[in-house]
This record gives sequence, C-alpha cells and structure tokens, in this order.
Amino acid sequence: MTTTEGPLDLLAVGAHPDDVEISCGGTVALAAAQGLAVGILDLTRGDLSTNGTPEERAGEASEAARLLGARGRWNAALPDGGISDHDPEHVAAVVGLIRSLRPRVLLTHFPRDRHPDHVAASHLLERAWYLAGLRRYAPGSPPFRPEARFHFASRIGFTPTVVVDITETWETKRRAILAHATQVSRAVSGARPTPLNDDEFLVKVEARARHYGGMIGARYGEPFHGTEPLGVRAIATLLDAPRLSPGAFTG
Repeated sequence: MTTTEGPLDLLAVGAHPDDVEISCGGTVALAAAQGLAVGILDLTRGDLSTNGTPEERAGEASEAARLLGARGRWNAALPDGGISDHDPEHVAAVVGLIRSLRPRVLLTHFPRDRHPDHVAASHLLERAWYLAGLRRYAPGSPPFRPEARFHFASRIGFTPTVVVDITETWETKRRAILAHATQVSRAVSGARPTPLNDDEFLVKVEARARHYGGMIGARYGEPFHGTEPLGVRAIATLLDAPRLSPGAFTG
C-alpha cells in the first residue's frame, strides 16, 4: 500500500503483522473514519510464524491496513523473536520511524504479556519515544516526541484508563483480522493448527470487545492504559463520553 510520510495523528505499533488488528483495529478504523491520519508500524515480518511466509504476511498486512483506512503501513524488519530495547540498532530504527512519521499519539503493547516479543516491543517503544525527543540523539534528523502514548491489551487484560467505543467499526476490525488468512484460517492450504486459527479465536476476540464495551455501556470496546494522566481542556469531552447508566447491570 502507499506509505505516505508523516505527520500522523496516530501510529499503532505491533510486534507482528496482525497484532494491531487484533488488539486495537477498531480504534484505528474509527480514527480513520473520523478524518484522522493514522498509520500502522509492524516491528517484525513475523518470520517465526507457524503458518504463512513473510511475503504472504506482508500482502495480508497491506490489505488489512487498507480495510482499516490507514494512510500507510511500515515494517521495521526487526528479528522476530529477538526484539530488544537494549540493542542500539533496534532503538535507532524505531527512533528514525517516529521522527519520520511524527505521530501525535502512539499505541503499542501493554508491558505485561505472555508473548515475550510483545513485552519487548512495549519496552522498545518506551525507550524510542523518549530518545526520539533528544536533540543530541542521532542528530542527523530533527528531534520529535509524540504527545501521548497508550498501551493496548494483547493476551493479558488490565484495568483501562480509556475504553474506546468501537461499535460502529467492529465489522471493519473483524474483516481486517480475517484478511490475515494464513494466521486465522485453517482452510488455507497446508495450515497447521494454532490458537489463532482455532474456530473459537474470533469468538474470544469478540467476547473481550463485548466485555470492555460493557464497561462504558457500549456494545464493543477496546481498552487502553495511559502512561500519564489524561488532560482535558474541553469539559464537553467528559460530558459526551459514553458511560453506563445507573443500574445497567443490577436493574
């Protein structure tokens, strides 16, 4: 797909192609539908995946990004299974992308997860976010630091700071996940069974979206954990936020 350079309003960063779709695809689609410039950054090509080649996965990722309405999708080509926030080359690569794309908001993995790449990705983005704003770090490109960053949930949930109502983009999120056919379908030739292509996988993704949506009185929701307090200038923002009505569960 076309990889339009920044500045972006929002950049969602996943360790592997499909992480963003599964964890925060509804939010990406909603932001795009509301006219914001959104992008997706995959840190690896998913080389260690049980199913699908990196080339197949790249094609699927491009189609999924198109469905979500992303302005561009980039890949840092870091080693699958070997992401490290202590590797200077890994840090420099992500800093370079942040400075090039100039997103106002970063979304990435929560730092507690069963998958070590997800944990490493979270730590790497934290370091890169900070260093990208230092004038004397890699002075060949202008410093830039996104205004805010939020963690999305992967395999382990959390008490969210913000829940985004994705009811109107749930079907778009679902189609974007299904675009990763080598990962989520056992109908693909030669597919080996994994938790992702189990028949219950999308049921579980929907159940989680229903759970977090229920917290705010919406049908579907995606949770985010903020690293700092969320500042508000327009009080109407709070008044218009979706929330449960009194007695929603108790009658």
